[in-house]
Amino acid sequence: QIDTCLLVSATDRYQHTFTSTMVRSIISLAITAALSALNAEATTVAVMELGKGGVLHRTSASSPTSSAGGVMSFWKSTHDADSNGNTRDYRTAQFPGMTVVPDMFSRADGGVVIGVTGEVDLSVMPTVASLVEEKGALGHFHLAGNNGRKLMRHLNAPLVSTNEFSAAADSKVKATVSEQGNKLESILVNVANKEEAAAVDASLARMLKALAQEAEKAGNTVVLHLVVDDEDTSARRRLLTEEQRVLEEGDNNNNGDNDYTYTIPGYYDDNNNFVTPYKTIFQIQYYNVVQWTAIGLFTILVAANVMTVNMPLMPDTLLFGESAKMVAE
Repeated sequence: QIDTCLLVSATDRYQHTFTSTMVRSIISLAITAALSALNAEATTVAVMELGKGGVLHRTSASSPTSSAGGVMSFWKSTHDADSNGNTRDYRTAQFPGMTVVPDMFSRADGGVVIGVTGEVDLSVMPTVASLVEEKGALGHFHLAGNNGRKLMRHLNAPLVSTNEFSAAADSKVKATVSEQGNKLESILVNVANKEEAAAVDASLARMLKALAQEAEKAGNTVVLHLVVDDEDTSARRRLLTEEQRVLEEGDNNNNGDNDYTYTIPGYYDDNNNFVTPYKTIFQIQYYNVVQWTAIGLFTILVAANVMTVNMPLMPDTLLFGESAKMVAE
């Protein structure tokens, strides 16, 4: 009977292991098939600080894989201007689980989004290649499929040719450093061949150097967001590596928390602002500061009035002749 129980227990363990292996294999095949259907296309958003720094922070999120909506929420929570350049008086909510978040107290002095689409060849673009690597920037967001144009369209980014990119980039540098307010400038360039890709990379390197020098001189912090549509195999390799890491972490976590995905309910209005009934951490902090400050001031006011009403009154020696009585005594 004991041997029979041991055999049944071993069989159950084998079936559980076989099932888990099959589930992981099916998910991996599904991810591979989906990425293959997208022709190995992916979009990488590299984020870096130029100047003083300290306005962005990395999180402990397990995977940099995100979506177009997530990147837009990050941009709007980091910068204080909408897609038309109008300054907002409030912060918008950022999607949870992202690898980079803005600081709650220190704000950037401006930002620039550089979009590079088309025939992107990282072999002739050393500057871009170094930024999209894992440790080449402060943080990264990886999006499956070509979402570069979609993201830049939300920012109303002007499309320039490779010949115009250098001059346009210089103007964006001057606008970012000189204008007041945490606004987000943007520019999009499309490359058609390796020669244009190399020229754009060289212009981007000069732009980064000039922007860093201007920000250091002014004591400001400028955030650079580099959006690259990567069509080579490195994009697929990065996405597969990140998804495989998430799957392995999910297997090691018995409670299955890593398989749970939370999405903030809400919608985008006509100005591409994300509207949600839930409050951001900034709004919660502001509400608590105002509330408890008001309660404290009201408590002090009530206490002062109570003490004034109940204060002991001394005999009046001036108006009612009490002074003479005191002298006689």
